Parts: sequence; structure tokens; C-alpha cells
Amino acid sequence: MLAVLLTTCIACSVPQGPQYVEHAAMASAVMVRGDAELSPAEALASAEQRVDEHVRSVWSDRAERAVGRYRPFWMPEFVTAQAVQRWLADLPIERMVQRVDREDRERTHEFGNSYQTTLWIAEDRTAVERNEHVLRNRLRRLERQTAMRAGGVAAGWVMLALLLAWIDRLSRGYMTGRLRAIGVLAGLLMPAVAILV
Repeated sequence: MLAVLLTTCIACSVPQGPQYVEHAAMASAVMVRGDAELSPAEALASAEQRVDEHVRSVWSDRAERAVGRYRPFWMPEFVTAQAVQRWLADLPIERMVQRVDREDRERTHEFGNSYQTTLWIAEDRTAVERNEHVLRNRLRRLERQTAMRAGGVAAGWVMLALLLAWIDRLSRGYMTGRLRAIGVLAGLLMPAVAILV
């Protein structure tokens, strides 16, 4: 009886070989269709461009969610937006997805043939986890850098105020108006310089 039960379990089990892995990748694959072009090479290039756009839009959404979770309330939104845009530009798209399948379609028209390529792509889970980790680290590093810059600006304002007060005292109030104008201008320039550096 036990032998029959074990034989039945083995016969009904899901195969663990490459066929099962390929089926799992196909189940999670996304179809991306390129534009109709006049040559097969242009059709493939169009489909690959669409894959690039698709992956970047998916990662842009993920990055927005990560920023919403990890950005502290005091950090300016434009600072994180710039960091995310730089990170998205550096994404290695070709290593993040694998091509599961490809379909080339040829259509005959009066003016000639047109070609269209459809690619099925699946994300590599290890690449997804690695890039999410890289994004979290970049956001943490950006938080530390922004805090240091804000502290530097505050220290700069204090030093500027002390310097201008000392110069005003040396001049016995003769240049008070000019020193205040210089102080306001320099104080406004410090945050801009800290952001650009």
C-alpha cells in the first residue's frame, strides 16, 4: 500500500526541470509589442525600445513608492526626484529582464512588406531585489548628504552673521545698511550653492 502511494505521489508531482522553470517564467512574462517597421531589424529595435520604456516606467513607479516610504518629511521633494532620475538613467535594463519568447510578424501590403516584433520579457527576481537595495541605499546616502548640507548652511549663516556683526562694530555702524544687504544676499546664495554642489 505504501509503495502504491509513493509511486502515485512521484507520478503526480510537478516536474522540477527546465520545462517547469520556463513555464513559470512564461506565466510571469509581459508582452511588449514594437511598432510596425519596414525591415526586421528596425522592428526588433522598436520592440527593444518599447522594452526599455516599459522597464523604466515600472521602475519609476517602484522608485516613487520607495521614496514615499523612505523619504523623511524634512527632505525637499525635488532633491529626491533628481536623485531618482539619475538612478533611473543608470539602470542596466539588459541585465534586469530576460527575454522569454519572441514573435515576428510579417504583413504584405501593396507598397511592400511590414514587420512587427513582439517580445515576452520576465523580470529577474535577483536583479529586482538588488536594484531595490541599491535604491534604498542611495536614498539613505542622500538623506545623510542633505542633512550635512543643511547643517553646513546653518553653520554658514551663523558665521556670516557673526562676521557681519563684527565688521559693523568695527565700522561703528557706518556700513550697517550695506552689511545687511550683503548678509541677506550671501544668506540666500548659500542654500543654492549647497544644492548645486
